[in-house]
Amino acid sequence: MPELPEVETIRRGLERTIVGKKIADVTVRLPKIVSMGPKVVSNIRNNDKAKAQEFREMLRGCRIISIKRRAKMLIMELVRNLTPSPSPISERGVRHAADRVRSRMLLLVHLKMTGQLVFAKKGEKKNMKILNLPNARREVLPHKYTHVIFIFFDGSRLYYNDMRQFGYLRLVQDEDLKNVRELAEYGPEPRELTMEYLGAKAKRRPKFSIKLFLMDPRVVAGIGNIYSDEILYWAGVRPARTLRSLHRPEFLAIFQAIPKVLNAAVKAQGSSVGDFFKVDGTEGRYGRAHMVYGRYGQRCKKCGTLIKSVKLGGRTGSFCPKCQQ
Repeated sequence: MPELPEVETIRRGLERTIVGKKIADVTVRLPKIVSMGPKVVSNIRNNDKAKAQEFREMLRGCRIISIKRRAKMLIMELVRNLTPSPSPISERGVRHAADRVRSRMLLLVHLKMTGQLVFAKKGEKKNMKILNLPNARREVLPHKYTHVIFIFFDGSRLYYNDMRQFGYLRLVQDEDLKNVRELAEYGPEPRELTMEYLGAKAKRRPKFSIKLFLMDPRVVAGIGNIYSDEILYWAGVRPARTLRSLHRPEFLAIFQAIPKVLNAAVKAQGSSVGDFFKVDGTEGRYGRAHMVYGRYGQRCKKCGTLIKSVKLGGRTGSFCPKCQQ
């Protein structure tokens, strides 16, 4: 699943390529991927063609004016008309922007396990690997895993691909954003964390493993399997350690490792493992710097000890038994 560094990399790529563009049309090839309204989107969806057509009609003619990120979710701000229609002038001589506010919508995009967003210029053929593996086959977009296509007035396109079909594109009115439960439940962004906050959260679940604690989006937004492993490696703490077993210096080391790892991963434009590709279809570089994630059975880059793995809550954590205690 793309985590904070990958989603932030995509956000920046979209900011460079599609902000300011106007949507001419939208092709929805798999209706279950799209939805409307603030309700939680289930993995079990059965949208029909009529719902997909409504989604298409609402987006046609909209202009993309910003791309934001909250945790692992992208938020595209859309307007139908950047110029408000004539409205009464206030005592201070300023026109009200009520019509502009009503025209504003938000497209929430969650990539879940295997979602991708790939941009192509007018006439450009995107020949992409299906998976990020050395011998994976290549196919030209759109391929069978392309479920939604945005077509812009300048001829460029944005493809949404999703092999496992868990991701979604959800259109909400601006005033309904506060009713999107996932957004309301997310914990703070990593840059907003404090030791006091993490300590208070940890005291409530003393028997919880530190890895699952870091991966809980209600505790901190955007950290998943990849970066919890890497953070704990640099902190020198094993993933199965319970919260109550951690001493303050260890907890401080974890706190300090969070920005160190995430900032480095964003700078390297994410970890291209599994299905992650950048908006231009190329790979991120942080996977080359992984110390433990995905390296079970290989030797630690620092001490040469074999990397081991442990199952925690259905997830696999990797660690070095010598460098991590």
